[in-house]
Amino acid sequence: MTSTPAPEDVFLEVVQHPDRTVVVCSGEIDVRTAPELRQALFDPEVVGAPLVVVDLARVTFLDSVGIGALVAARRWLTSRGTGLVLVCGDTQPRRVLTMTGLHKVFDIALPDA
Repeated sequence: MTSTPAPEDVFLEVVQHPDRTVVVCSGEIDVRTAPELRQALFDPEVVGAPLVVVDLARVTFLDSVGIGALVAARRWLTSRGTGLVLVCGDTQPRRVLTMTGLHKVFDIALPDA
């Protein structure tokens, strides 16, 4: 028997590549789950590559606390010479980033088809 996660849960998978670290997120990133994302993005052992890619393609909800975690991570990573790219399609996170004007701040890529 497999258990289905509650809709408010977030799952993070960190995939290390020689030239980048990919953090694949799924679920909701909100006031309850953003600390988990923040912990991953601020861990020097996790994000040791010169580029960090945060894949939000499977994120169903992103609130202001989640956005704050991404903004803080961008500031922290760029101060250390590490780039940050967000991957998201035409989803709620993309719409929120566009509505707030943060699509001009972040490098945003479309997910691979």
